[in-house]
Amino acid sequence: MATRRCYPPAVDPRILAIPLISGLIGWGTNSLAIRMLFAPLHRRGVGLLGWQGVLPAHAERMARLCVTMMTTRLINIRAAYSRVNPDQIASILGPTLEKYAEEIAEQVLSERYPRLWEGLPERVRRKVRGRLRERIPEVVKSLMTEIGDDLERYLDVEEVVVQAFVQDRALVNELFLNCGRSEFRFIVWSGLFFGGLFGTIQMVIWFFIQPGWFLPLTGLIVGWATNWIALKMVFRPQEPRGKGPFRWQGLFHRRQAEVSLAYAEFFSTRVLHPEALIGAIIRGPASDRIVQLIQRSVAQAVDQASGPARPLIQLAVGTDEWKALKLAVSARIVTLIPTELNRVHDYTEEALDLQESLRSRLVGLPPDEFEQVLRPVFQEEEGTLITVGALLGLCAGVLQWAMVTAV
Repeated sequence: MATRRCYPPAVDPRILAIPLISGLIGWGTNSLAIRMLFAPLHRRGVGLLGWQGVLPAHAERMARLCVTMMTTRLINIRAAYSRVNPDQIASILGPTLEKYAEEIAEQVLSERYPRLWEGLPERVRRKVRGRLRERIPEVVKSLMTEIGDDLERYLDVEEVVVQAFVQDRALVNELFLNCGRSEFRFIVWSGLFFGGLFGTIQMVIWFFIQPGWFLPLTGLIVGWATNWIALKMVFRPQEPRGKGPFRWQGLFHRRQAEVSLAYAEFFSTRVLHPEALIGAIIRGPASDRIVQLIQRSVAQAVDQASGPARPLIQLAVGTDEWKALKLAVSARIVTLIPTELNRVHDYTEEALDLQESLRSRLVGLPPDEFEQVLRPVFQEEEGTLITVGALLGLCAGVLQWAMVTAV
């Protein structure tokens, strides 16, 4: 009697579409999820159908998170300011300000009291000009010292960062792209890998059992799982684990040194650069007090510069007019100083050394604190992104079912 041989059922080539569709949907789902983080910069659509990139939509909140971390863990702005030498600032600004101050004093006196000024001996006028010129560096140093004594009143670092991010929402995208570009790329391509892997498992199971609900349900699970696993692999584990040569660690934590450099370079050159910090002091909430400090210092300088001529000039013009004269000189110098501050940007950047300070502190952070550099991006809308992945996975499962069951 002949032995009966058993053959496996014929394989329908359409079944191969299951892992193919699953991989493509995984890739597309994760690509869309990452794109939803950054784009569009401004809200598009109507009502519930509208969308704005997660980061641009929460630019202010992201900025405040960054500042909180920065001021509590990474830099001490008062200590950084103390590295700026008032004598060095005075030496940089001094020559130009001295020249202008001498010219301003001459102009004001000759305009308001031409006969009195011209009637003074040249030797006296020369002494007045020379003494005023000598006093200008002291004005600069006095201003620097007073600002340093009450720095928080003059410089609000949080407001500098928030205003920069809110006014240019592309900046927040730039920050997180610079710090997490490798992780975002991994999330996108992991969708293709895990989608294909899970799709292969779907295919094997579908070969033996073929209930109508199987592919749509597992498609939903695959769409959820590809996003969830990718996010976990970015941040977990925080510390290296494994045995022997087989060790693994969250991708973001493996790049702590590289991310620290990118983060520090971004903030020191794009947000907290000298022009922004000096501008915040000059034009900030305490700008009126800055003007008062300069006016007071210049008035003292004029008093001291007038020397022996002061009683004569004050007697000739009267006390009130003498005060008005000093105010006129200081008012012109007040408008002059901000225009000359660009001369100190290079020195200030070197003295503050914010990039190295940020980088070294960030490199030394423990994993749970370092993770907060990038983690807020995903925490903000992590549930939404995973849900979108699950829904797209469900659609993929329906498509798989339609393709493999089509007559």
